[in-house]
Amino acid sequence: MQRQFEQMLTSIIIPTLNHWEYTKQCLESIRKFTNTPYEIIVVDNGSNDETVASLRAMNDVLLVENEGNRGFPAACNQGMAVAHGDQLLILNNDVIVSYRWLDNLLHCLYADCRHGAVGPVSNAVSGIQFRPQPYQTIEEYHNFTQDHNHSNPEQWITTLRLVGFCLLIRRDIYNEIGSFDERFGKGTYEDDDYSLRIRRAGYKLIVAADTYVHHFGSVTNRIDPEYRNVLVTNQQKFIEKWGVDPFYSLWLREDLAALVPKVDRVLDVGCACGGLGLTLKNKGISYVAGIELDKNAAIDAQSVLDQVWIGDAGKIQLPFPNQWFDAMVFADVIEHVAQPQHMLKNLLPYLKENGYLIVSIPNVGHLEILHGLLQGTWTYQNAGILDRTHLRFYTLEEIARLFEQVGVAIEFIGMVQDSTPELEALLRELEALTVRLSLKSFGPPFIERCRTVQYYLRARKLSQGASL
Repeated sequence: MQRQFEQMLTSIIIPTLNHWEYTKQCLESIRKFTNTPYEIIVVDNGSNDETVASLRAMNDVLLVENEGNRGFPAACNQGMAVAHGDQLLILNNDVIVSYRWLDNLLHCLYADCRHGAVGPVSNAVSGIQFRPQPYQTIEEYHNFTQDHNHSNPEQWITTLRLVGFCLLIRRDIYNEIGSFDERFGKGTYEDDDYSLRIRRAGYKLIVAADTYVHHFGSVTNRIDPEYRNVLVTNQQKFIEKWGVDPFYSLWLREDLAALVPKVDRVLDVGCACGGLGLTLKNKGISYVAGIELDKNAAIDAQSVLDQVWIGDAGKIQLPFPNQWFDAMVFADVIEHVAQPQHMLKNLLPYLKENGYLIVSIPNVGHLEILHGLLQGTWTYQNAGILDRTHLRFYTLEEIARLFEQVGVAIEFIGMVQDSTPELEALLRELEALTVRLSLKSFGPPFIERCRTVQYYLRARKLSQGASL
């Protein structure tokens, strides 16, 4: 979809609620660093500082005034409703843009007719758009972007979600799928919702990693005492609307993807909305298929993976010959299965001999669990090692035992660790006890195992006749 976007109008829509000092910097950076046609629309949600008076005096700003705080999604909708642009750009007022920012985003947006929305990378943003801040001052930021912000399609990354702090949307996409969902009130998860709607309409979301913008980071939400409650409430609203938990299902799992070698064909078991598989495809793996029990999540996975089967991984029969896949991934899956050995025996015939098995699994031997047991507690939670949906619990030795039973040998052990001063004091006592009792166990040293919340494992399927 190559277009001459240099003469196309971009409507930049900025919701505000006080914090004029940030809005002023944002507007000044737009004026200084934007080379293509644009209009600025500011929707104010009842500011009581100098914001409104200052904006009224600006000839290049279309100001929409609300008497009170209608929330971020509603403010964006008001701005989009009066916009004249060929594309719409939602921008937080605490963002400072820099060299070629909009040119690069437009280039990415119109490079392919399947691109529905794009966003930059930044120092203060969640997910795949985050990049560490390589500067200390705003002057250093502009010096950095002068070198960094050059359009480069090799740095464009397909994603499942784009954060609404700086979100460029094609006008025809907006006309097709409509405005932001105002059920999300003050904001949060309205961008996840919009991202999902764009993908389900058949379009791609692209991170333009060739474009870096500075974000001070939710200056309005940080001082809102209800912000944490809003996050929890809106997450639940998202789940009720789509039947998918964004916390579990929409992340790209770059951590686990790093363990998957560059192979041709991968099966992602429990693929959720396809985030891990999409990360593998972004790495250059040509074919990624998935199995997912949750039909709501599978709908999204089907939009980004090559094939997705909906069903029980312990029973499903795939339309492939034996040894078809080079690797299989089980990301936080095994602990949710009543008969994991049966599931592995059903799927492993499709894995090549000496093929890779990549697994992440919680460690029930973590200090927090031991601490609870010493106090007589085993309390299930909504998330974590004692997630109430877990059906099985594993230490590293029990994982190795399971793998041995199905003909798989561990070759790499990675550990995600967490502890507290209280737990460290307990750990020292327990370590001394293991020494006195000469207790031995499989794997890393006792201290390392007890600090581990989750194991990342890479294993190999043994050839027929081989032994562990």
